[in-house]
Amino acid sequence: MERTNLEWLLEEETPEVRLRTLKEYMKLSEDDERVVNCKKELLQSKVYERGLKKLKKDKPWDKYDAIMAFAEWGLTRADIGKDIDDEVFTLIENTGFKMLCGEPLLLRNLVKLGYYTEDIVKNEIDSVLKLIKEDGGFGCISTNKKINDPKKPHKSCARLTVEYLLLVAELHLQGYREKCEEALVHYFTKRNIFYRTDDMKTPMVDVMLGTFYPLDPIKIGAHQIVYALRALGCDPESEAMQAGYKVLDQHRLENGRYVLTASKSVPAFKAGNVGEENKWITLYAYMARE
Repeated sequence: MERTNLEWLLEEETPEVRLRTLKEYMKLSEDDERVVNCKKELLQSKVYERGLKKLKKDKPWDKYDAIMAFAEWGLTRADIGKDIDDEVFTLIENTGFKMLCGEPLLLRNLVKLGYYTEDIVKNEIDSVLKLIKEDGGFGCISTNKKINDPKKPHKSCARLTVEYLLLVAELHLQGYREKCEEALVHYFTKRNIFYRTDDMKTPMVDVMLGTFYPLDPIKIGAHQIVYALRALGCDPESEAMQAGYKVLDQHRLENGRYVLTASKSVPAFKAGNVGEENKWITLYAYMARE
């Protein structure tokens, strides 16, 4: 990464981006002075205050969004302290992790925050990863028989499978190797990451070719998909990864920064304006090339 762009990601006004950059791009340890000081700044910031308020709201999806935000920022359960445990376990108790199509992403965020040591989280992950299908993906969870008739064979759901990719990648980064890793990676690499097997020019899901962020259970962009595959050890020179970089570079500006193409009308946290250069997309794009 160009020095000027690294300095941009490390700017004081966005401690949430700076922390993730220090920890995951620069790979500084938790006890490094720069990481420690950045955490202190983030925990005292307005952006963190807003996240905490969202975490303590009654609606499960507010808690879900706050958990995702904290995970994206590079915080951990230990950093946040007593403010988070009760809320996390309340959410688990009230939902059983079953938040429509959002379970694998919730599990990924809990792993990122440090909850994999909890039996209830580990057991749920072990259980859902066993549901991988023969094609290396994960099936639709809808109970609507028009969409997902259990009596008929169905291909895996690409949107859901991307969430599982992020979950398994995060486990891998933390030193846990899952049995389904190889099959899950193959699901994407045989498609050059994004495309239908019967038409390698048509994306499985259009949003995959953009840089949607903050991520949503059914809307995850190219920057995070390619990053996850790289985290799982995919060769940067492989045909699939080169296809991934080609898509990412469609959103790259001449200054080496990347553009945010889409976001929710009410995002989990403020991450920048659509159509403008974006620190989060830039960080993920560079981590995808590491």
